[in-house]
Amino acid sequence: MELHNITSASENLVTRGFSVKAFDVYGPSLEKAKEQGIEACCTPASAAEGAQVLCLMVVNAAQVDEVLFGAEGAAAAGSSVICFSTVPPSYQVKLRGRLDDLHKDIGLVDAPVSGGFVRAAQGQLSIMVSGTESAIKVARPVLSALTNPPAGSLAIVGNDVGAASNFKLINQVLCAIHIAVSGEAMALGANLGVNPRKLYNALKDSSFMFGNRVPWQLQRDGIPKSAMTIIHKDAGIVMDEAKLAAFHAPLSAVAEQVFTAALSAGLGKEDDGNVVMLWERLGGRSVAEQGSAKDAEEEAQQPGGEEAIETISDLLNGVYIVAAAEALAFARRKGMDLADVFKVVGTSAATSKPLVRFKDELSWPDKHSPVADQPSVAATLTSLNTVLREGKRVNTPLFLTQAAQQVFTVAANKGWEHEGASIIGKLWS
Repeated sequence: MELHNITSASENLVTRGFSVKAFDVYGPSLEKAKEQGIEACCTPASAAEGAQVLCLMVVNAAQVDEVLFGAEGAAAAGSSVICFSTVPPSYQVKLRGRLDDLHKDIGLVDAPVSGGFVRAAQGQLSIMVSGTESAIKVARPVLSALTNPPAGSLAIVGNDVGAASNFKLINQVLCAIHIAVSGEAMALGANLGVNPRKLYNALKDSSFMFGNRVPWQLQRDGIPKSAMTIIHKDAGIVMDEAKLAAFHAPLSAVAEQVFTAALSAGLGKEDDGNVVMLWERLGGRSVAEQGSAKDAEEEAQQPGGEEAIETISDLLNGVYIVAAAEALAFARRKGMDLADVFKVVGTSAATSKPLVRFKDELSWPDKHSPVADQPSVAATLTSLNTVLREGKRVNTPLFLTQAAQQVFTVAANKGWEHEGASIIGKLWS
């Protein structure tokens, strides 16, 4: 087995009895690998020699090409390939063709992964998988070893490569927007004078990403968990695929620019959850806690801030609804089975309360009317306009909120003011 850009996953496989050979361009990683019982190799080709399964955990498609087809590439060994990297679905199809042209009967498994360093070490990653039955059969022991309960999951979503990457694409539409808006929401809350811990406690269940990433903003421990550069790369893949499909993706477009701005502001080495630091560098108040989380919890019990928290809740709900509509519409454009899409992303790191509540009318807007007991388009537009006024009052740029407001403005201009907010799904139908 060969792993490029060695991660905790390789160490986990060793503990589960696998014989692992590895290559990495970073020397210290190879030294650490040796300490964990991994055979360190000096080239991809030498690492792949004799391996039954070749695992690739690299940043992008260019690195996959280099590892497999470079001067000392690993493809010549003929090992079955698991591509764990998040790459464009169209690239997976091209990769399948290049491997077929070698006439070595090389199986390819499309297996984009999520979960971060900690869950990789625990063998509890979430992996979406597609490929031929024979290719998946060969790869199954490795995949199972990396996706153990309780947090791990293995979802087989198609019988050809590209399918799993499409699922990851839709997943990342939501994840990128939700991570970016967590920063936007917390920044506005801080500038409105709300205790950040109190704001987090009130809204932590609004989406997985808000609940998961905001603690990184509050308690900045310096331990790498999920790099800003990775979500920036994934947001770029989303927009590249949107352009290829001539698909309108307003929130994804803004999210990509938010992460581009974060990198430009020198935040490339930060965790993606710390995107809130972009607003801090624009002059906003810091949300970082100076003491322990326990001390912060005690301070959060003080009264006050309820009206501002309601404003932030309106911000998040407006963005989440548009994000869900955009993601599910993108899946429709790609011809994906939306029931299967929701089974995967609706229970993953991409989930939010509006996605779960409005999944039917957002997935099939021409077949389902908006559910009862939800804010109307007009009411949502009024709430978002209030949020934007508050942002302007405290000099806080609200990139995603403004984009969501524009989507609801289009819906209102179509005469849907009195319809439920989830009718915006029809804008893409």
